[in-house]
Amino acid sequence: MFSVQFKTTDELPKPSPNLINQVIGQDEAVKIVLSAVKNKRHALLLGDPGVGKSMMVKAFGQLLEHSSDFKPYSLIARPNIKNSEKPIVDLIEGRMIEETAQIESPKLMRQPPSIFTLLLGIIVSSLVLSYILNGLSDPSSKFAVIAAISVIGSLLVFLILFLNIFGATKASMPNSVSPADVKPVVLYECKKRPLVRASAYNITKLLGDIKHCPLGGKPPIGTPPHKRVIIGAIHEAHKGILYVDEIKTMPVDVQDYILTALQDKQLAISGRNPNSSGASVETNPIPCDLTLIMSGNMDDASNLRAPLLDRIDYKVVLKNKMDNNQENRDKLLQFIVQELENNNLRPMSYEACCEIVRMAQLLSGSKNKLTLRLRQLSNIIKMANDIATGKELSESIEEMSEKEVKPEVTVKAVKPAEKKNTRKIRAVVGKLKPKKSEEVAKEVKPVSKAPVLEKDDRVIELDHINEIISTGIYSMSKQVAIDYLKNFKRYKNIVSNDKPKIGVIHGLAVLGADGLGDVTKIITKIVKSKHPRTNLLNISGDLAKHSITLASALSKKLVSDGTLSIAKAKGEVAKEDLDLAEHEIYIQFSQSYSKIDGDSATAAACLSIISSLLNIPLKQDFCITGSLDLNGEILAIGGVNEKINAAKEYGFKRVIIPQSNFEDVIDPEGIEVIPVTRLEEIIPLAFELNNL
Repeated sequence: MFSVQFKTTDELPKPSPNLINQVIGQDEAVKIVLSAVKNKRHALLLGDPGVGKSMMVKAFGQLLEHSSDFKPYSLIARPNIKNSEKPIVDLIEGRMIEETAQIESPKLMRQPPSIFTLLLGIIVSSLVLSYILNGLSDPSSKFAVIAAISVIGSLLVFLILFLNIFGATKASMPNSVSPADVKPVVLYECKKRPLVRASAYNITKLLGDIKHCPLGGKPPIGTPPHKRVIIGAIHEAHKGILYVDEIKTMPVDVQDYILTALQDKQLAISGRNPNSSGASVETNPIPCDLTLIMSGNMDDASNLRAPLLDRIDYKVVLKNKMDNNQENRDKLLQFIVQELENNNLRPMSYEACCEIVRMAQLLSGSKNKLTLRLRQLSNIIKMANDIATGKELSESIEEMSEKEVKPEVTVKAVKPAEKKNTRKIRAVVGKLKPKKSEEVAKEVKPVSKAPVLEKDDRVIELDHINEIISTGIYSMSKQVAIDYLKNFKRYKNIVSNDKPKIGVIHGLAVLGADGLGDVTKIITKIVKSKHPRTNLLNISGDLAKHSITLASALSKKLVSDGTLSIAKAKGEVAKEDLDLAEHEIYIQFSQSYSKIDGDSATAAACLSIISSLLNIPLKQDFCITGSLDLNGEILAIGGVNEKINAAKEYGFKRVIIPQSNFEDVIDPEGIEVIPVTRLEEIIPLAFELNNL
């Protein structure tokens, strides 16, 4: 299985700390994207979930941290003296902001005296006036002093009014600000080459925004616009990488902003909410010279606009399978060790690692392939670790119940007479109650010795992996399939290895993407009618209806022109018996609760129709799966291993599959697997020709 032999994964070397070496099965994609990052080219990663897109970008970010040709920088926001609604964002490179920030000195407005200052001046003036008047004896002198003070007071009032008018005028000028609003704001400090991850649907986090101020943002009450600027991930990624995941959720207007940023290498920030006070605020264009990496599933690329898609230099499709060879099995073993180490899990036995490889085969759908959707395998490993280290549910419930029910111990004073009675009762009970071996061991064991803690050597065994796989808790579709088969299998009227029957055949289907196989009975009845047509019963999906119509047309053609050897074996048939223009064909998928929507039942439906047309019974000891074209070729299908396992579960002796799927079979034991290439090969295998 592997190139090394071991009992547990503890014997294997620890994984490399470099994340780039932990990317499994995507060597070509790693080289391409690494070249894109090195040459500052934009890239688009497409692939199935769990194949390593995020892991790859994270590894590139680790490489960027050690980049030596990066010069730190900072972003600061300062007020625009001429237009407060157009704050200025500056990029300062090199030294710290406190040493390099050069702010334009604005003209400060004159502040008029406050009410407290005026009251204090009135009180002081009254005290001085009363002191002077008390020192004067001549009434005329007192009158002269009062007159002089009145004149001076009038001048002061005029001066105060003038200062108020002057201050308000200066405050309304565009080049005057409050001293509290002059200080710049540090928006972002970048000390190493950044890797910024952003979600496509969060516009504020991606492109930046202007905070809302309910007071309108006008000083001295409101918050100035330059203090409400929020930079986005597209600005934080300047001189680095911006990674945007799940591109399917990216709105069209956001794509336009990203396209502008890629073209101009700068993007202004404005308010995103039209009902906010920030809607009227817009900064100067902020530098955002970055490398853009986006990722999504295969069908997500259609959501991107053509101009933006053309700007992406590298479009990389990640693989979801790799060949099942010695080298790749060792890579899968490396992945297992990485998961155990990175998630602090228990070591895994050799047999359990082999089962993970077998599960990788099953998820890939072929014996010769291994899946690269490693997140599913990671989930299986983590859940198996929980079983290996955890307790049974019943034990956990019992412990919790004991903690809740256990009463608090209260010390109660006992009288001397009660003590004597208690001692007598305990002595009698002690004589009658036999001692357990554990109690005897406790008595013999010296008290002075400290308890010895046993080493926890539990590992993830094969049984733990099999328990996870059998329950299907790693996949929702698998659990639904298990529940369906558990509840409805015994109600299905399927009898394996029964006597031959006319028009009755057993097809195979798969429930869900990661589900289980199931056997479906197909029944065909043909009657004469003046209005011929084909009736399809219990079939869901346009593709299934199309495939059954194809099977009906093909069977009519093969029977009418006598190309099948079965028609020759039966001998001459009356012309009216083969007049298909006067027959109705009824095809039923009996108890088809599995929502069949594929064409893998085409071959089975065709054989069922032929059996009803020629009145020849079909053997009941086999199941069949395969797509059929008008030339009679048996084409490949999906889920062949799940279907073979379903035939085993129902007890059939044989299963007929396309020749092209024969190499995909993982476990053929317990049933005879027969590969075929054409419909003519199935005739002697499927029909009961001995009695003809």
